[in-house]
Amino acid sequence: MRIGLIARADMSGLGVLSQAFYKHLPFDKIMVVSNNVYPSRPEIYKDPIVCKIGTPDLEEIDEFLKDIDIVLTFETPYNWNLFSEAKKRGIKTILIPNYEWLPSTIPVVPDLFICPSKLDYDEVINNSMFGNKNAVYLPVPIDREETPFKLRSKAEIFLFNNGHGGYMDRNSSKELFEAISLIKKDVKFKIHSQVYFPDIINDSRVEVIYGDIPYKELYSEGDVFLFPHKFDGLSLPIQEALSAGLPIITTDIYPHNTYLPKEWLFKPEIMTKVFIKREMDMAIINPVKLAKKIEEWAGKDIEKESKKADKLASKWDWKVLKSEYLEVFKNVF
Repeated sequence: MRIGLIARADMSGLGVLSQAFYKHLPFDKIMVVSNNVYPSRPEIYKDPIVCKIGTPDLEEIDEFLKDIDIVLTFETPYNWNLFSEAKKRGIKTILIPNYEWLPSTIPVVPDLFICPSKLDYDEVINNSMFGNKNAVYLPVPIDREETPFKLRSKAEIFLFNNGHGGYMDRNSSKELFEAISLIKKDVKFKIHSQVYFPDIINDSRVEVIYGDIPYKELYSEGDVFLFPHKFDGLSLPIQEALSAGLPIITTDIYPHNTYLPKEWLFKPEIMTKVFIKREMDMAIINPVKLAKKIEEWAGKDIEKESKKADKLASKWDWKVLKSEYLEVFKNVF
């Protein structure tokens, strides 16, 4: 098998995903795409084809498709001509979808969807346009060398990694700040963010660190990970936090409530509908409920919870799932 990867080279979720797959799987060709917003470092890949305008043009597509058997991409091919041209040449196409950015109709259906969550899988197999059966559920692996396990003992520092904030404030930074203002217990909050907050809470218990944080440092400090998300299927922050031994306070939504301990979850106020690429469910976060959950954990002995996180992460280790990915690639023919 000669496999080509459509990769991002920036400090985003898709960038982290691309780089992890590149590190662990044998790719023969790399095409680097960009959203033309985040700084890109294509030199991290060996001999990549770098798209001049961020998305591939027909000439770049033609060059990329030479001498490969499979194309793998995350969320989108960035130019759907890439899939149509691949199919003309007998090259198999694989898409790992991102639930919130998967439209109900797409110009070219890939030969296979590798669904990283049960929510993605449900969406694909229930959509007759996608062929119903050309999908497999296979979680995204965790690089446990990058986020090594560390036993956490007492819930004193609550960590929140905001990243770029997510579309529609998906990570609920505003609700979290309001929740912090309601908390009376003597705990600390450590916040990483790649974007600036216009109205950050003025509280001596809160430390905010801006900018791109080295990956290995994102989860090195803190005792409990806060992730009051509103929607998603795949959640890299949840997987990374588990790998690092952090128990998680997060929203009780599907599919995450199928594998996380129920005592880690808090109920959303309501579920509503939102349209991104199609109509989908979104949780409305009540800061009072979030604050109550944090206070419930404040000062708690969490060694057992930390070990639960490690056990959950172990089944998603690249050392466990790499062979499954290679088998799926073989079976696409």
